[in-house]
Amino acid sequence: MSESFTEALARRVLLCDGAMGTLARASGGQVEGPGAELCVVAPELVGALHERYLAAGADVLQTHTFGASRPRLERHGLARRTRELNRAGARLAVEARDRAGRPAWVAGSVSPVTPPGRGSPVDAAEAAAAIREQVTALVEGGVDLILFETFSRADELLAAVRAVREVTDLPVVAQATFVDEDGGPLTAAGESPADVVARLADAGAAAVGSNCTLGPQGLLDVLRRMGPNGGGPALTAQPNAGLPHVVADRSVRFAGDAEHFARYVLRYVTAGARLVGGCCGTTPEHIAAAAAALTAHDAWAPPPDPDPAPAPVVVTSRATVPDELPPEAAAARGRGALDRWLRRRGTREFLVAAEIAGPGGPDEHLGRARRAVAGGASALWVSRPRARRVTTSTAGLALHLHDGVDVDTVLTVTSWQTSMLALQADLLGLHALGLRALVCETGNPPVHAEQAVRDGVWEVDGAQLLRMAAGLNRGVDADGVELGVATAFRLGARVTPGADDLEHEAARAVAKVEAGAEFLVSRPVFEVERLKVVVDALDVAGCRVPVLVSVGALTGYAQAEYLRHEVPDVVVPDEVLEAMRRAGDGPDAARTGLALASDLVALAADVVEGAVVRWSGPALPGLDPGTAVARLRAAAGDGTRVRR
Repeated sequence: MSESFTEALARRVLLCDGAMGTLARASGGQVEGPGAELCVVAPELVGALHERYLAAGADVLQTHTFGASRPRLERHGLARRTRELNRAGARLAVEARDRAGRPAWVAGSVSPVTPPGRGSPVDAAEAAAAIREQVTALVEGGVDLILFETFSRADELLAAVRAVREVTDLPVVAQATFVDEDGGPLTAAGESPADVVARLADAGAAAVGSNCTLGPQGLLDVLRRMGPNGGGPALTAQPNAGLPHVVADRSVRFAGDAEHFARYVLRYVTAGARLVGGCCGTTPEHIAAAAAALTAHDAWAPPPDPDPAPAPVVVTSRATVPDELPPEAAAARGRGALDRWLRRRGTREFLVAAEIAGPGGPDEHLGRARRAVAGGASALWVSRPRARRVTTSTAGLALHLHDGVDVDTVLTVTSWQTSMLALQADLLGLHALGLRALVCETGNPPVHAEQAVRDGVWEVDGAQLLRMAAGLNRGVDADGVELGVATAFRLGARVTPGADDLEHEAARAVAKVEAGAEFLVSRPVFEVERLKVVVDALDVAGCRVPVLVSVGALTGYAQAEYLRHEVPDVVVPDEVLEAMRRAGDGPDAARTGLALASDLVALAADVVEGAVVRWSGPALPGLDPGTAVARLRAAAGDGTRVRR
């Protein structure tokens, strides 16, 4: 080619390709070892994927060699093939580029030498030697640049860039990965985006940026925090396609759609990025949408934000919402409310529970719980967060709330992270400590920096967990052995009205009731019609149990857009998204979100028997967990249907 990568990068925005690993698996490429093994086991598949990205408009192809350093390959017995795999990966991408007959550049993909999950980095000398070996093989294969991906420590990334300089003068792109934290995105080593840029400023990299872990919206925040980079390396941005979701066959599905991805590619360019592309879950369709968006606009004079927000407009709820806490707000307080509610299935009682979540320690969570109970919450709800970093045990938090607040506490138990034997022991321990209400679900592992999803244990799913817990209530374990004592759990399960296949989801709801669920709770809902389908299916099957709707009061347009486009199985209707767009992201947007939630509860009160309220809004006059619960309780009223 007449133009080098650095010359092209200085002249215009370049579009990188998307995921190779997740796309290869979705295309049927399976190997027991690392994905790079496909370069010799199924070279036709790898070459075809490169061709698809070129056809979509990619300017830069990444070799399928992530994780192909000697220490990483050694775990799979492939260390002796390090040079072969990397040379093959490079040649496949170069050959695909040459067949395309148009300018494009091949980037040798290099991961951290330290395997995921290892507490400390590989010895510095060993890591440098491994980088030099892999990069040398990639250069022999014909790459045009070296692209470091998904590094979670700035010092390891800096050392890798320096190691490259010992074997080649090819351009280097250095990318770190970040996770969301309460104070902003950080690497696993606790470094901010600005810290990473500062460490790499004088390393000689052609570009510095971020990839993986976060979706389009989260990675934009990272890019903006990297700051203006005038005179320094160019900036890069390669997000995942939203959050992954493990489906029934243990395959992984990502939520992000191509149009949403393309909108954020333009925003990356506005924020200063010169190299943009995708990571886990992105496909040729995502890259084609980004190419079309970049072609339609002058990359050096980017358009304004594609979704400009007019002056804030506060939506007035159609539900009757009091300005003050109603005097009857605390009428249903006290231990045993959930049990009484389940026994009174023929009454018109509407249960309101408060999910306790958000940043902070035990005292902050206890304070939120007490404010929610003061507002009228009859139960407290604890769910497992999908956090990448270590967080407080949900079982520990549930027991803390159970001991500190005089209402029922409901704990969500997920099955993916442990074995059946350990789950049984945990449940017996929780029962001995006084916890009596559980919601059983399969759950989803947190996003990992180098894997679409953590592997998990997967010995049982949510339905099997229900059957096991129901067996404990009868005094028998999972093998049918009598325990000599029976538990007294009230058991619930999750349903997903936002699922793509709603008929299948309704059938699963019926199966969960048959497995032992005494009540069901939905995942977050922003419209009622899909929820009605599930409820009607339960009625038809003759296994109707009380259903609670999960209601989250939106706090701004950014959150609504994120839920709509990056979170699987959540449906945010156009009218809700538009209302939040008009409200913007200012402090008063939380009032709009609460008004919309009140409307939803008013409609849902004729369909279901209760609501689980999550309030994560800002601290505003008259708005806190207590007032949120009270207003949604008031919106439910007495209901209009006689519930079975």
